[in-house]
Amino acid sequence: MKIDPVQNCPFNSDCTPNGDVVLSSRARLARNLEGFPFVHRASAPDCNEVTSLVHQICEGEENSVSLEWVELDALDVLTKEVFVERHLVSSALATATHPRAIAIGPELSRSVMVNEEDHIRIQSIRPGVQLQEVLRDVQELDFRIEEFIAYAFDDQLGFLTACPTNIGTGARFSVMLHLPALRIIKDLPKVQNACEGMSLAIRGYRGEGSKVIADLFQVSNQVTLGYSQEQLCAILANDFLPTVIAWERKARDTISEMQKDTLEDQTFRAFGILQNARKLGLDETLKWLGAIRLGICTQVIEDIELKTINKLLIEIHPYHLRWKYGKELTDEEIPAYRSKLIREKLSA
Repeated sequence: MKIDPVQNCPFNSDCTPNGDVVLSSRARLARNLEGFPFVHRASAPDCNEVTSLVHQICEGEENSVSLEWVELDALDVLTKEVFVERHLVSSALATATHPRAIAIGPELSRSVMVNEEDHIRIQSIRPGVQLQEVLRDVQELDFRIEEFIAYAFDDQLGFLTACPTNIGTGARFSVMLHLPALRIIKDLPKVQNACEGMSLAIRGYRGEGSKVIADLFQVSNQVTLGYSQEQLCAILANDFLPTVIAWERKARDTISEMQKDTLEDQTFRAFGILQNARKLGLDETLKWLGAIRLGICTQVIEDIELKTINKLLIEIHPYHLRWKYGKELTDEEIPAYRSKLIREKLSA
């Protein structure tokens, strides 16, 4: 499969609604096939049969969903790990040994994972607040799959999934938020309280169990049973996000007025480090990019586009650097090439 992570990048977009606060929106549906054991209990022949059945979604001249079928074992390590860093596949799927595959869209924002925790994981990622759009994406894929496959479904419980927390709609909606100003004015607890009141989970940059880096937070629904997909999407899109976006923007205005010197110092200190460093670790680079991102959103920096920083948040990961500069790069060489990429992008 031929891919270009630079050209095919959903974060490199001029259409990023509310993108100053929300980096991306994601929808995911968990599904299993009727009559087959869940993946953790399935044999290799079971998994092979599942992949053969799901493969049908990519076949036919009138395939409206435009997906390419990729066997995971046919991909080299570099490509698999680029997909992991792009959140198109999970690390568990990439490193598993049982038969598995993905069906992937040409824009590298839609994918169907086959034989991960569930037989099927349908997902779509778009920049900014586009929850209705990613819901439409996954529903279109879901309908396409149902043309060929019967799902494991119970009239009372809904879609049956390997993890009980996904039973019901099997739907997860999530957003990646950048909330530096609320952290600076020490007002993040009200975001956490809002999450608790709406049964939303708030996590760090890398999801469950991860720490907060660069003031980036993932927020997603915790429950799926008893709600429709549209209701779960609306809780995040209509009830939660408008308020949190307003809070963060107001906090940014407050900092710009009351702590301007501190804001400028933080921004230009980060800019200076990234422009001059010759070796950069991943987490520290994320931290400094987060500071520059706040500087752009508050007009402290005016000659760098926000989408440049958004792209760098992905492109500084190890396998994206290997894709760009050479797959033979060692772990010890990565920090130097990360700083090289940063200097190239910030001076462009």
